[in-house]
Amino acid sequence: MFEQHNSPSTFDEKVPIDSQRTVKNESSQRKKILFLTSSEYGQANVILAVAYELLLRQGYEIHIASFAPLQRRIDDLNALISKNAIPATFHTIAGPSLSQCLEQKDEFIGPYPPGIRGALKTYRVTLPSMATAYNEAQYMAGYESCLKILSSVEPDLIVVEPMLDQGLDACKKLSRRYVVLSPNTFQELLRYKQPKHKILCRNPAISAGFSYPVPRHLIPANAALHFGMILTLVASSKIKKMLSIRKAHGLSELPSSFQLWQPENHYLVPSAPESEYPCSVPSNVTPCGPILLPTASVGEADPELNSWLQRGPTILINLGSMLRMDEAMTREFAEGLKIVLDQRPEVQVIWKIRKSGGLPILSPGKRETGSQQKHTTTDPLDVLSEDIQTGRVKVLNWISVEPLALLQSGRIVCSVHHGGSNSFHEALSTGVPQVIVPCWLDTIDFANRVEWLGIGVHGSRRTAPSVKSGELSQALLKVLGDGPDASRMNEKARELAEVTGRIGGRKRACEKIIELLEKS
Repeated sequence: MFEQHNSPSTFDEKVPIDSQRTVKNESSQRKKILFLTSSEYGQANVILAVAYELLLRQGYEIHIASFAPLQRRIDDLNALISKNAIPATFHTIAGPSLSQCLEQKDEFIGPYPPGIRGALKTYRVTLPSMATAYNEAQYMAGYESCLKILSSVEPDLIVVEPMLDQGLDACKKLSRRYVVLSPNTFQELLRYKQPKHKILCRNPAISAGFSYPVPRHLIPANAALHFGMILTLVASSKIKKMLSIRKAHGLSELPSSFQLWQPENHYLVPSAPESEYPCSVPSNVTPCGPILLPTASVGEADPELNSWLQRGPTILINLGSMLRMDEAMTREFAEGLKIVLDQRPEVQVIWKIRKSGGLPILSPGKRETGSQQKHTTTDPLDVLSEDIQTGRVKVLNWISVEPLALLQSGRIVCSVHHGGSNSFHEALSTGVPQVIVPCWLDTIDFANRVEWLGIGVHGSRRTAPSVKSGELSQALLKVLGDGPDASRMNEKARELAEVTGRIGGRKRACEKIIELLEKS
């Protein structure tokens, strides 16, 4: 969530008043840019970051279309720019968001453990369920709404987030070219555009959990999983029904999210070659480095929290907005933290816990049935009760400042997260070592990636998507240690922060959009 602050030190990039008057006088000549995005934080953040940068320049008419949950964030975004500037216009896409649809499902769709068996279950259950999260009426309502928005705005340039299939389908229907602004990396976008031997023998299959490059003895299994995913999806009854519905409505055979890279479009990603597995990148893909939202400092947004941070080096635990731990996993997490706190008395913890909503991460034994764990009489955080009472551990349902602000404070010594792209790139940009406890899909890859890059530790290699206290505490203590391994990790994290930051992030993406717009 954005916070509005009037202090000139918070956002010093506002457009001068004279420039604003000039822009208003020439408003009829301004070109229109329409952003189409899902409303989930992980998908929308890069869109909002680049839209903010364009709003600062006040040379273009900015429109943002998404589902209703994003409305508040657009209001907050507009509050960040000068009162005399022209704000972004929000357009509501009809129907529920993807996360709302997934939360309404009464079937277990994962996550499953990484590995061969877990990956095959992910291909058979998770991927088809996510691809068909919308029923026919819901999807078509969103699609028709996107068509109407495109027709009413008549944008000069369209920028689309790659998981919004309704928006991508609408662009194709109207034969409109578009720019894809993705929160994901080269790996997700270009996985199947690499040489075949790299796909099968070096790059880990989705959800396999194999390290990069794939160990020699696992290459046959990795190749089998790549083919198995394709065969499983082709044979899926849910996918077949979806394709039949699409055909009946005159839509392209496959959703665009199934074939992300296309030669006629341009792609903007938060990747940097230095933070990626080696890969071939075509000329229509622009690496921007971490694309991050502006944020007020902790001192400006919450002075009381800032004072608490000064007490000592702090572990930040932020496991995202879409998934929720069950009681057993919460207890294991707390016990792992207690081990760390006993061994590192100078360390404190701020932990954001989602207590309701979202998709639950179920402990072993609960996954196959999807049954929720029964509530016990003891609080899963009991082991931390003394530390919570003394204020050494803060457990919050919602943090009053942006996680990025905490990371930028200089007080965070370790970022613990699920491996979402935004969380990875925020920690990367600030040079903070990471412990990743992944749950599924690309989060598993990010957990392996931080180890390959030397900037973090996989915190649940043996137990994902759950955690065990012993493994988690070992990962945290490795990052927090006083020895050469921890020193090298911190040094490498700072080095990559500097290298990736030089690319420009949201400014680089903004400049590329303007370049493409002026050429169109």
